[in-house]
Amino acid sequence: MTFADFVRSFNNEWWRVTLFGEPTMLMPVALIVTIWLYRACGARVALGWAGLLTLGGALLIAQKLLYYVGGVSLDGIRLYTMSGHSLASSYVYGSLTAMLTRGCRPAARYLAWLFTAVFVLSIGVSRVAVAGHRSSEAIAGLALGCLLLAAFLRKFWRGAQPRLAAWTLALPCAATMALAYGHVFEFENIFRYLGRWARPGARFYH
Repeated sequence: MTFADFVRSFNNEWWRVTLFGEPTMLMPVALIVTIWLYRACGARVALGWAGLLTLGGALLIAQKLLYYVGGVSLDGIRLYTMSGHSLASSYVYGSLTAMLTRGCRPAARYLAWLFTAVFVLSIGVSRVAVAGHRSSEAIAGLALGCLLLAAFLRKFWRGAQPRLAAWTLALPCAATMALAYGHVFEFENIFRYLGRWARPGARFYH
């Protein structure tokens, strides 16, 4: 048994992990974060955060359209469609960690960031384990999400002074995640449909 086979043997557990990266959960959470940032830090920080997330989404959509509609891919590294779960998870969960630990002691912040890193990485691994993506696609999504997160933390969050307590963000996000967990919508099917319309007879990997 290879290491990949060993990882995939925990299929049910990986499905539970991958649900934390579903857009049906993270999109409502992102809306809550945007509203909270607007009220707590002002329009500049809120628009900066939402703008970077929108940029990541636009790049993701463009890359998927290039593959499904245009047939463009990086076969050498088996990169066909970047993992949106990995991208959104690294950006949203990383941002939440920064916001919720703003007033914490350094040791607590380090532990929170360590937990977040392991959690987000596990979501990326889960995309491979459940055969949703290749490893290169999960890595690409994680890398882009981390780049966007670094840009937000450096340009918009560094000098921000939130006027609201962290719990006013944590509670609605936790409640939304609890309600949305387990709800799945296959956005990838939209791109597959467009691909079949634009390139009849084309074969897309699963």
